Amino acid sequence: MRASLFFWTIALVIVTSPVSAESTATFAAGKDPDINASCRIPFEALQDPKTGKSFALSALLNENTKLAENLRQRYIVADLNSTDENGNCRGVQEYFTSVGELSEFPRLRAIAAARKTDVASLAKESVEALVASEERPSDAAGLALELEDLRNYLQQVQRYKTDPVVKPSVVHGYCVGQTLSLCEVVDGQPKLVYRFVTSSLRNAPPPLYRYYAPINVISSRNWSSDRRYSPADARRDMRMGGGYARIVPFANGGRPIEMPNFMHFAPVAGYSGLSGNGIHEIAGGLDSGGTFGAPVSLGCIRLNKFQAKLARWWTPSQAKFFVYFEPNRYRAFGDAATGRAKGFRTPQDPEMEIAAAPPRPAYRIVSNREKNTFASFSLFYFARALAR
Repeated sequence: MRASLFFWTIALVIVTSPVSAESTATFAAGKDPDINASCRIPFEALQDPKTGKSFALSALLNENTKLAENLRQRYIVADLNSTDENGNCRGVQEYFTSVGELSEFPRLRAIAAARKTDVASLAKESVEALVASEERPSDAAGLALELEDLRNYLQQVQRYKTDPVVKPSVVHGYCVGQTLSLCEVVDGQPKLVYRFVTSSLRNAPPPLYRYYAPINVISSRNWSSDRRYSPADARRDMRMGGGYARIVPFANGGRPIEMPNFMHFAPVAGYSGLSGNGIHEIAGGLDSGGTFGAPVSLGCIRLNKFQAKLARWWTPSQAKFFVYFEPNRYRAFGDAATGRAKGFRTPQDPEMEIAAAPPRPAYRIVSNREKNTFASFSLFYFARALAR
């Protein structure tokens, strides 16, 4: 990282939202009775502290008017309740939309349907051949963008794909149920596109809006060391409102650990909450050992490998990110025999997570030559000194 980058010192506190539980989904039974319920949480359950009511649907809109309309309708919802309203650990069942159903590919989807094939099979064809096969051929440039995005997805995301995670309600004594949903509005209605298992801050929930703000914005999108940042990635980042080729590390007491695919989020202007966390791929720690889905992180919102890469690829810069949970439903531990949640154990000693993050929203594309794997150790020692 460059010396001009910010460092945030994060004290372990958390925020909650005391609202109705009707819109949150329970997964322990193996079925989600309402697949889009988690995407409606901001508008039915999450309380806006400014009004005392749920957020208006318009609150999800990305404020970057230069983005394509479908991208402006995308938002993220973290449902950090690990239990249902009755105190039972929920379990997790992930949900993946097929690549052919994504809103990136309307023309390719139509071509694939006419040919009775899948969208991914079109990646090897030329733009000219695809345009010629359309019932009503349109501009080649628009189809070329769809084709480039498809190839980019297959190369940079699809190759890491695993089966959706299904977890029982209690794993190794941990109460599982936290999820992250990628949503977008279609025909005026919230729609679930992906739902992933996640983990958040590991301590018991204290007062409202001291840690996670109820509404945040994705201010930067960063990269990972296990794949090359290509010219196609730079072009997609430009279409997504910006992105960086660099890697964000966790200081870890002078022994930096990469936080792959780090998407920094900060409270929307006028809302309280800390601004040093991000959504990123698991980078070690407690939630690597089977406890994923319970609140066990140092503060960031963590995802598995494919899920983190997909989230970084799919989420535009400046997308809204809503965080919801109720104090009595934010539980770390559970009884495997009954599926019931337990209270928190003796609180951990306070810890601090120091991350190097961009000082401004990511509207500039960084070339591959500028990619940095880790910040210098001197910067980390300087950050540690500031934290004392």
